[in-house]
Amino acid sequence: MAQPKDNDPTAAVGTPQDAPEQTPGTEPPAPETPRADDAAPAGEAPESKEEKDPKKPEDAPEASGDAPEEKTEASSEEASEGKAGEAEASASTEEADAEEKSEDAESSSPSESSEGADKPEPAESPERNEAEPAQALGDKADEAVAGNRRFVIRRSAKWGGIALLIVTLAVLIGAALIRWDLFSRPVAIASGEPTVDVFVEEGDTAQRIMNRIVASGLDVTPLELRAAARLHDRGLSRVHAGLYRFEANRPVSAILDRLAEGPLIDQQVRIPDGVPIWTVRQLLADAVNLKPESTKLSDEELRKALGLEAYPSIEGFIAPETYRYGSGTSDLMVLRRAVERQKRLLNEAWTTRSPNAQVKTPYELLILASIIERESGIRRDRHLVSSVFHNRLAVKMPLQTDPTVIYGLGERFNGNITKKDLQTFTPYNTYRITGLPPTPIGMPTPASIEAAAHPAETRYLYFVSRGDGTSEFTTNLKDHNRAVRHFILEKRQTPFSPSAPAPKDGNAPLRAQ
Repeated sequence: MAQPKDNDPTAAVGTPQDAPEQTPGTEPPAPETPRADDAAPAGEAPESKEEKDPKKPEDAPEASGDAPEEKTEASSEEASEGKAGEAEASASTEEADAEEKSEDAESSSPSESSEGADKPEPAESPERNEAEPAQALGDKADEAVAGNRRFVIRRSAKWGGIALLIVTLAVLIGAALIRWDLFSRPVAIASGEPTVDVFVEEGDTAQRIMNRIVASGLDVTPLELRAAARLHDRGLSRVHAGLYRFEANRPVSAILDRLAEGPLIDQQVRIPDGVPIWTVRQLLADAVNLKPESTKLSDEELRKALGLEAYPSIEGFIAPETYRYGSGTSDLMVLRRAVERQKRLLNEAWTTRSPNAQVKTPYELLILASIIERESGIRRDRHLVSSVFHNRLAVKMPLQTDPTVIYGLGERFNGNITKKDLQTFTPYNTYRITGLPPTPIGMPTPASIEAAAHPAETRYLYFVSRGDGTSEFTTNLKDHNRAVRHFILEKRQTPFSPSAPAPKDGNAPLRAQ
């Protein structure tokens, strides 16, 4: 095999100086890389390429000498193509050189490979760092992005802090305005009066107390009162029953202070059980330090002032009770409290009434309760008295009760009911009419209202007073007449037996009691 000469250009195959000729405007071909199996063994020269191409050795120097000029021309033309193409070509060349050197290291002799196996791996050649500028450029780009990100985060944090500060200031300003509204805003009275009275009933809840204050005409809402009570640490549920007087144009805090001071109790007036309306009005007129405003009103105007314009009379709507008031309070204020109480009791009884109740409306229930109030002397008899009237209404039998006759007579009644009175027609004479009278005949108590709504289940149609506040109840006319003779005519105090035989002298006159 022929030995290569020292100046044989084939010995430099694969070096950067022998890069193939580059046509302008085209990508340079990848340099030919020697394979590991083509390397000559140690001590033996590599096979010359002259055997394949005899003319190659002679032409090689000329090619070798012409290469720099061609590369200069290529560089000039690449410069005309722009910096982008030059950078692209340079990067490709550097990558090819790095790969070639790596393969040269792998194609070393076996002896060198075996020796290298026993030695530690040498440090990376500096020539291999030629590919690192791109990596460094990427690192710098990452650092720039990270810097921008930190700037954005710092800027976002700055604006977030400003937004939080604005929200905090808005909350503080809003809280200050609410506090001013609750504690400093003057509260007017809708009627224009300088003062208004509010009466707190025994057992009133905090919500009911607030509703009373609002209903009195004070320009305040339950929500404002509740919020002010919490901020002021005042419990509305601990307010004592009684009369409270509030002045106009005072703050909400003054309302709470007034409630905390306790009720204003100067005077009181008592409405007795079962009395008619004219008695009530006289009692109010005689009350001490009570302003008599209701006396200036007609019956129609008074009903309207009390919210009873839908009814023919205010009779029955005044709850019997002792009413406390401060000096100078209007009697209308006392009447409004009494009407409110009676309406509440009536509605509660109506919603829970017995299925066998014979009344059709709450007003009929009130009328019947007023009759029961006048006919029963003790509480335990009221459900039995109620059963008698419900049983009579069920069979359309006249109620035949003396108190309605007396009410219808009015001032004509002299204290002693007569046969003529029983025969005189009035809308209230239940001996002459069937069913209930047109209005109540007095002011019923809660016990009578409850009895009217829940009659006992009996067959009784009659009853008569025993003279001690209790009554004797019977199911038929014969036993009733015997009971009348026993307790009324003979005034006996012995027990009456409905099953005993009738006396020989006949029956007593019938009068339902």
